[in-house]
Amino acid sequence: MIHLDDANDLDQIDNDNPAKSNHDQFRIKTYNFWDLFLHKEQYPYIGRCYAAAKRPDLDLVSNMDPHEMWELFETIVPQWDFAVYYLFNRSKPNVAFGGNNWQRLYVDLIPRYNTPCIYGVVQFIDPNPGENYVPYPKMDLPLDTLLNIRDIMGGQIRAGR
Repeated sequence: MIHLDDANDLDQIDNDNPAKSNHDQFRIKTYNFWDLFLHKEQYPYIGRCYAAAKRPDLDLVSNMDPHEMWELFETIVPQWDFAVYYLFNRSKPNVAFGGNNWQRLYVDLIPRYNTPCIYGVVQFIDPNPGENYVPYPKMDLPLDTLLNIRDIMGGQIRAGR
C-alpha cells in the first residue's frame, strides 16, 4: 500500500530531475514543458493528477511563459478533463496551482463528482460536491490499482477525443 500526504508526496520529487524520483512510475505523459502524473491520493477523487513544470526556475504562476501556458491550458487540462469525464463520469474539473511544498510549479487536477464512481471494488464518493475538495477522507489503494488507473488514463489521453 502507498500512503503519503501531499506535502511528503511532493518532497520526494528530485527537483533537478523529476524522472529520478519514485514518481516516475506514476508518469502518464511527457509534454514539452510539463509532465503529467497520476496523484497517489486517488481516493476519493479517482483520476486526480498533477502536471509538474519541467523548467526548474518556474515557481510562480505569474512566471509562466506563453508556451507553458498554452500547453497547460490548451492541451494538458483538456486532455485530462476529457479522460476523467469519459472514464469516470466526473461532474466538474478543478484546477489548483501549488508551489509551496515543492520548488517548482505544479498544477493539481482534481475531478469532482456529484454521484459515486465505482472502480474495481472501491466506491469513490466525493464528500463535498460543490464545495472545497479539502478536507477529504483518505484510503490506501494497492500499487497495482494505482498503476492500472495510470494506464487507463494514459491510454485515454493518448487516444484523444
